[in-house]
Amino acid sequence: MKTYTIERAKLPLPQLSDRVFDPAREPFCAAHPFAAIDCYPWDEGGYRPEARAWMVALEGGLGVLLCANEPTIRADAKRWNGDVWLDSCLECFIRPRVDDARYLNIEAKAGGAALIGIGEGRGGRSRLPAMPEDFQLQVSRHAGGWWAVRYVLTYALIRELFGAVPQAGDALFGNFYCCDESIHPHFGAWSPIAAAQPDFHRPECFGSLQLS
Repeated sequence: MKTYTIERAKLPLPQLSDRVFDPAREPFCAAHPFAAIDCYPWDEGGYRPEARAWMVALEGGLGVLLCANEPTIRADAKRWNGDVWLDSCLECFIRPRVDDARYLNIEAKAGGAALIGIGEGRGGRSRLPAMPEDFQLQVSRHAGGWWAVRYVLTYALIRELFGAVPQAGDALFGNFYCCDESIHPHFGAWSPIAAAQPDFHRPECFGSLQLS
């Protein structure tokens, strides 16, 4: 099982709005280790963009930053809970409590639309009806290279959905993804997935997210 350490943030999440993102120029990215989204178990066309994920412990929640280096992207979905996975999309699935089988799937795309679902597996999931308070979603501009999304999963939201928040030393579980089903069909993951067909909803394949 892959392991990623969620460190206490040394720097704030980068501001992305109306900016072109480049991880090589971001102090935040240099100060924190990233999880490489480099497993493409269903690759058929050879499109494997470089993609990375960061998760850090902030004062009020878990900060998430994901990015991918892609020459062209699609961003057609515009609304909350739209079909964002059909566009160029960066995703974080996280199971924040070891005693609760449910996990969150947070999917955000280049145009700024996103969704958050909750449940124990692919079937029977429900979606949050609106963007949570203090989600702080930001998306960078795309100029033919890197693009990025960032947001905060507040401890208040985790407590509301799961009844308690993870504590220092806890092992959470999750995965990070880069995908689209349109112009460059691809399905990249941080933690390898054993499945015959593309399926990110495989909690048994999640990696360990160690909260330091």
